[in-house]
Amino acid sequence: MKRFPLIISIVLLLCFYANAQSGVDHSTTQDGTYTNRDFGFSFKYPKDWTVHGAATNERIMELGKEKLTEAGALSKPSAEVAIKNTYQLLTVFRHPVGTPGITFNPAILVIAEKIDYAPGIKNGKDYLLNVRAILTKAGGHQILLKEPVEYHFAGSQFFRDNHAAEVNGVHMVQSYFATVSKGYALVFIFLGEDEKSVDEMSKAMETFAVVAPPEQHKPH
Repeated sequence: MKRFPLIISIVLLLCFYANAQSGVDHSTTQDGTYTNRDFGFSFKYPKDWTVHGAATNERIMELGKEKLTEAGALSKPSAEVAIKNTYQLLTVFRHPVGTPGITFNPAILVIAEKIDYAPGIKNGKDYLLNVRAILTKAGGHQILLKEPVEYHFAGSQFFRDNHAAEVNGVHMVQSYFATVSKGYALVFIFLGEDEKSVDEMSKAMETFAVVAPPEQHKPH
């Protein structure tokens, strides 16, 4: 079995069509800390995990668009609009993509989607319920929570939703944490083999912190 396509197939079910060219300039990754001043936050991920760049993100974007349009979850025009409005901020794998002998590769992703076109999405719960509808239509997903659960980190309101899925015979659990601010949905996604491992990974949300934005610069 070729591991790279399997890994990407798993990830594309998580962040569907995040834009590899995010246009967000004021972000850094250093010593296990990701800081994004455009969106005003920092977040710590495991130091020994591997941050992946544009090449991996572009592949995820291409396959994500193909997967969801083929499944009928979204029309091609809707997918194109989503590509332009969704930014893949951070992609972190426990092992570098393509490492031989790895049958499952846990991951953490952070995305931001511009949602000012959808006034009905007022908070993270509304956003995650929309995600539920898309993933359910794509097929193969099991909703693990009755409804998204509210959390607070650094004074920000988040909602969490958990999904289970099977891709190419591999079982996985996905946990989403979403908040809405200034016309964007900011989403943290954790991918693990089971609920226990995802719960452990999700403790990283406790490191979420608010940081000052860069002067005279805002996301666009």
